[in-house]
Amino acid sequence: MKTSGRDTASSAAVTATATATATATAADTATVTATDIARLAGVGRAAVSNWRRRFADFPAPVGGTSTSPLFALASVADWLARHDRPFQVEAADQVWQRIRGAVDDPRLGEVTGHLGGFLIYRQRDPAGATALLGESDAVAAVSLEPAIARAVPELPGGFPDTWETGWVAIARVAAEAADRHGHAELFDALRARYREVCSRQVAEPPRAVGELMVTLAGLRGRSGAATVLDPACGIGGLLEAARAAGAGRLLGQDVNPTMARVSAVGLLLRGGDARIVAGDSLLAGTFAGERADAVLCAPPFGQRSWGYDELLGAPWWRHGVPPRGEPELAWVQYCLAHARDGAQVLVIMPAAAASRRAGRRIRANLLRAGELRAVLGLPPGLFPAGSAPDLWVLRRGAGPDAGAGPDAGAGSDAGATPAQVLLGLARDEIAVVEAAWALFVAAGGFGGDTAAQADQVADDADLPAGFRRICVADLLDDEVDVSPRRYIDHPPERTAVGEFPAVGEFPAVREDFLATVASLSSAVPLLTPPRGSGPADRPASLSVTSSVTIGELAKAGSLTILMAPLQTRAGVGDLPLLTAGDVRHGRGPSSRTEELAGMLVLRPGDVVCVTASGESMARVVEDAGAVLGPRVVLLRGDPDRLDPYFLAGILRAAGHRAHGRSGGGADAQAAGRSGGSSPRADPRRVRIPVLPLAEQRSRGLDFQRLTMVEKSLRNAVELAETIVRLGHLGIADGSLRGGETGPG
Repeated sequence: MKTSGRDTASSAAVTATATATATATAADTATVTATDIARLAGVGRAAVSNWRRRFADFPAPVGGTSTSPLFALASVADWLARHDRPFQVEAADQVWQRIRGAVDDPRLGEVTGHLGGFLIYRQRDPAGATALLGESDAVAAVSLEPAIARAVPELPGGFPDTWETGWVAIARVAAEAADRHGHAELFDALRARYREVCSRQVAEPPRAVGELMVTLAGLRGRSGAATVLDPACGIGGLLEAARAAGAGRLLGQDVNPTMARVSAVGLLLRGGDARIVAGDSLLAGTFAGERADAVLCAPPFGQRSWGYDELLGAPWWRHGVPPRGEPELAWVQYCLAHARDGAQVLVIMPAAAASRRAGRRIRANLLRAGELRAVLGLPPGLFPAGSAPDLWVLRRGAGPDAGAGPDAGAGSDAGATPAQVLLGLARDEIAVVEAAWALFVAAGGFGGDTAAQADQVADDADLPAGFRRICVADLLDDEVDVSPRRYIDHPPERTAVGEFPAVGEFPAVREDFLATVASLSSAVPLLTPPRGSGPADRPASLSVTSSVTIGELAKAGSLTILMAPLQTRAGVGDLPLLTAGDVRHGRGPSSRTEELAGMLVLRPGDVVCVTASGESMARVVEDAGAVLGPRVVLLRGDPDRLDPYFLAGILRAAGHRAHGRSGGGADAQAAGRSGGSSPRADPRRVRIPVLPLAEQRSRGLDFQRLTMVEKSLRNAVELAETIVRLGHLGIADGSLRGGETGPG
């Protein structure tokens, strides 16, 4: 049916009016949680809790529950403006708050999926979508889903096909937001909000893990379009990482129709060649005839009803039928069965799957077949509290009978079986996993001359600390324990590639150590009490009767207390990131991050502080350019009122005081914590002596001298550890020898 220009103009005018009305209504009715407020204001969740306690005029909840209250967005924005706190409501947040106000949390994914389908429809047929939004809400609600189905036939089935009348107004607001910011960009933001609110239901790997899996799968810079499969795709994080890396064809399946819909929308809006279906991959797999160039999977952990009885005769069990209590090993074999010969398969596994007794026969057969190549412990900081999972790196063997088979002996297929696997644990940075894998592969980790590989196994000096090559033969015992935790007790602090010198540099390292130790005596400052040593002899400046808390200094404008945005991620991007570990260990930025709105770039003279187990660690930033990392507090003072080295020293002293005492009282208050059996340092409560700037600088200079001693001691310890390490390696391989004199 054709429409005249007058009809189109009239429809557009009606749509514009309806959109303006919907936007105004959204501003009046939208609600936010405390987490939303923290994100929009660029502060931590604890800051919002403090505002509620400290300020009587903070808006009262208008809904929600006592544990998760909801606040009127307009009231919160007004309060923040009155208190001169930055606050920006982006277009995606306006749409998201409308969604949250329309349905309860269990249905957030449903509305997000509907809006996503609408955004693709509008992207492909803007005139048709505009015309429908110009209709009444009742007419539009009935017509939208059929129109979406016609315009976007690739969307998976099984998803609810009913639009509620109230959702049409949200679609109008979303249309306006998409015009300003882009359809795909808007949906990416909505999907991120959905993942944050429903994190228990949406168990998606962190973005950095997805990017690591794509890299280890060899998808970056690959010539030709690769086919990638994720049989438990969730909302599409792994497939999106593959698309961004250049994968050409994307296949996914998820048992939850809402997850499948959200996954498909995200990929289609970006122009991906995607086929996503809803259904149980193990029980009703859609891709039986497919052989992917890479398989990426983060399967559900601990499934009780995964289809053990129904799948006893499945063709995937080349390495043995998984026991009923080993559902993750069923997923591993399913993924291998859907990969082409030689393709990489990466599966996120619970740490216990590497050592559970019930799965030892399948693990053994995976090793004998040469299909299990690495078990890599991922950084705990990327995951919620609890045990961090492992990443299993596998490779599909050649031919339909490449697997050793359920009953194969140790010598089966020995000619092509690699002699070693890579086991490792990453402490903080995910980039070290990629580096370790690259070195493992470059040194012959993918088969070839097994005798030559066996000679290399004992030499792990080229690998980052925390990673080891292990002989397959050593793993094929009664337990077949492939957990890196069995072979690597504790990942060392230094995990970057190339930090440790070669064995041949032992003499030079020894000379550095001796010189550092010799310089310590002159580095330690002579600190003595002025005049006398008794309380009566103390000068007035040491009898501190006047002090203020850091929180009070912030109110007075002498300093600003800042924290990194919640979205700050480590291990991705090109910008240097100062982590909490860097502050604790007195080193420069060791991680990387990506550019983010609201990120905080450090300046010389900034004071950074972290607290852990009741103890504080603070230091002064010397070099500009690094980005503030998560869980690090930034104190940016007025240099005409506060000396940064004095401030950092007082924070260190408060931390020592808190760590050394478990009770309350004046010492605890000065340390910035309340009494009780579980000390928790709060830098805002630390009391700072009120002193003239000249006296602050004098004490700050003393604090600087102590910092230099600390650095020298740390350097001496690191050199001593290197001496011991190089000495063991050199003596073991005969490249280093001592004199004839004994140790006495």
